[in-house]
Amino acid sequence: MLRSLAVSVALVGLSVCSADAHAEKIAIVDTQKVISESIIGKAAKNNLEGQIKKGQAKLAAMKGDFDKQKADLDKQAAILSGSALDARREALGKKQADFQQTYQEIQEKLAKANESEISKVVEQINGVVENLADERGYSFVFEKDRQSVLFASEKIDITEEVVKILDKKKVAL
Repeated sequence: MLRSLAVSVALVGLSVCSADAHAEKIAIVDTQKVISESIIGKAAKNNLEGQIKKGQAKLAAMKGDFDKQKADLDKQAAILSGSALDARREALGKKQADFQQTYQEIQEKLAKANESEISKVVEQINGVVENLADERGYSFVFEKDRQSVLFASEKIDITEEVVKILDKKKVAL
């Protein structure tokens, strides 16, 4: 809502400015498309997928160990003494709690990694957009998304150019 209001205010300002002797130049960029199609965006995605696979492998190993111990306990429950059974159940409960804690830690680590990777890509995108705006004299460059921009002519869309420039720069993450 706030973003939409800001775009509306900017467009009203633009129309007021356009009434002057010169028209303001505007452009639009689809940041999500740049992230998904550029080499740097794909590299960020691959980095995250690698971290996700490592986390999944760690959790799978923990779950396998838990399942094995639970199956062993189920088999031996009838022959174990009450205190031994309680001790094994307590150990399984601790393993389950460790699994849940590790799951939470991995989720938090992945969220931070995602934020970091995407921030690096967005920083590069913003630099390219600022350079294009300076070179071409754009007064405004809006981010294309359905919440704030309902329609924009393809003539003012510089998304593909941003992707090409980023790919030529061969930025490393």
